[in-house]
Amino acid sequence: MVKILLCGQVNAQWDLVFERVKKLNAAAKGAPFEALLCVGRALPIPAAYVDGSKSVPIPTYFVTAFEDENALESDATQAALYAKVSQPQADTNGPVEVGKNLFFLGKQGVTTIEGLKVAFLSGTAAKDENAVSSLPLHYSMAMVGELIASIEKQGAHDIDFLLTAEYAVNFQKLLPEQQVPPELQTVEASPHLQKLLQVVHPKYHITSASATNGVFYQRLPYVSEHASSGRKSVTRLIGLCGVSTSKNKAHKYLHALQVTPSASGEGTVDIPAGTTQNPYAQAPPSPDRRYREEPNAKRQRVDGPKAGNGGLSEEQIAQLTAQSAQGAQFFYDQKLAARGQRQAALRQERENRRGPPVPERTECWFCLATPSVERHLIVSIGQEAYLAMPKGAINPDHLLIVPIAHEASSMKLRADTWKEVERFKSALREFFASQDKDMIVFDRNIQTIGATHCHLQVIGIPRAKAAIARRVFEGEGEKYNVRFEVLEKDADLQQTTDGKPFFYAEVPGEEGNVVRLLNFVEGKHYMQFGRHAAACVLEMPRRANWKYCVVPKPEEEQMTKQFKEQWKQFDFTLEDDDE
Repeated sequence: MVKILLCGQVNAQWDLVFERVKKLNAAAKGAPFEALLCVGRALPIPAAYVDGSKSVPIPTYFVTAFEDENALESDATQAALYAKVSQPQADTNGPVEVGKNLFFLGKQGVTTIEGLKVAFLSGTAAKDENAVSSLPLHYSMAMVGELIASIEKQGAHDIDFLLTAEYAVNFQKLLPEQQVPPELQTVEASPHLQKLLQVVHPKYHITSASATNGVFYQRLPYVSEHASSGRKSVTRLIGLCGVSTSKNKAHKYLHALQVTPSASGEGTVDIPAGTTQNPYAQAPPSPDRRYREEPNAKRQRVDGPKAGNGGLSEEQIAQLTAQSAQGAQFFYDQKLAARGQRQAALRQERENRRGPPVPERTECWFCLATPSVERHLIVSIGQEAYLAMPKGAINPDHLLIVPIAHEASSMKLRADTWKEVERFKSALREFFASQDKDMIVFDRNIQTIGATHCHLQVIGIPRAKAAIARRVFEGEGEKYNVRFEVLEKDADLQQTTDGKPFFYAEVPGEEGNVVRLLNFVEGKHYMQFGRHAAACVLEMPRRANWKYCVVPKPEEEQMTKQFKEQWKQFDFTLEDDDE
């Protein structure tokens, strides 16, 4: 696998970017990042990086867009640099070296970086198609056609990254409006890129919102089918902000990925839960099929046409999102879920057991890019994951560890993300130990309808309750067909589960150790079992239903504030921000 860093528009802040890269590599402990890919507003570049008097820490590649041409030409160094990247041969001879370890990718083309196939398109869509023959700040539809031809010649299914400085028209299609940040709902997008993405299906499409800082955004994955082979591929769209000194994680400009080159032919394509169809291939929706105009969607069965290529159709996205907003169902049946349906008896069971009504939500609860994410519940945010209080906490020591990237299963997380999740767990153990407490951790990896965002639940418990935790989990498990096996301390959970649905818990042992309990889910499963068992350990059985535990927002804010104050000395994310 290749470790890659991605960067949004540099905005003349190369010093800041390279200092951050150096710190990340210093912390990588023998597994440094191998390349940096930058998208847009790369010029000007300080002369020291061009003449070599300052070193570029890792091979760095960029595409241009949004630069001020007049400002570049007014400075001799930048004018010479601009002339160099504007040469017609910039596309034919591979990346243009503008300084040691620093490369302009070109106006458009495909290249290989550390074994990864990278397609790129510099600039923004030109208003005058005849004025872009040599300039790298704009592109024409003809250049897009040339790029498509280059990609198809090299094998479109092998493209790992597509770098563009603009979003494509219709990127937000097939999503509820609430899943698109306000900053992007009116962003100027390119129709040329829409045509490109109808035929080219990269593993990752990396872009930057606009000439301003914008907002960090990760779209739900979408699936496409290659016309020539029928092969399916999944694309993830990531929008990065412009470089700044902001500590706001919504303004994230640097993103890390660990990627297996597509050319390696590794395995079959895994289509995550919540994946949509290719939004760029869809015809404009008729008014009666738009999500926000379907007030009765939550009462409809999902019996429309199935997605032909493994993703959800627009109609299914609307209906399933509305249904999932009503709260977790009590039982889950894998076979029924695969068909997107529910037996009437199960629906009635869910209605009967539902707690007091709470406001409906129609978007992912946990994506930081979601405009209505309840930020007052967030405790701390790392590079790969964040810590938050849940809605309807069992007690004031109830936390969620949530990956920033939208993945349906924790088993799909990248190594760096899982490492930070474990770091949060370790810090929480120290925190609770300092208060003479222990903790319970549980993770439910079961396919469900809708855009599931995986997370781990952590519940602090008094030390006096720790000795009974295992007995309670196993005893309650017998009642609800949740039969556990005990994992060895060093057993690899991913290898052990091997893609099977499971419920996993870490509970205190009688000798102060951590006992790892694993249940392979077969058939129906009590979806709230982990919370139920934890509530039984605490002798608070009524608090098994989160809706009975919801408190007004001011109380949530106060509870989060109090926890953050206590947590501060254990919060490693504060140290990382100070680096």
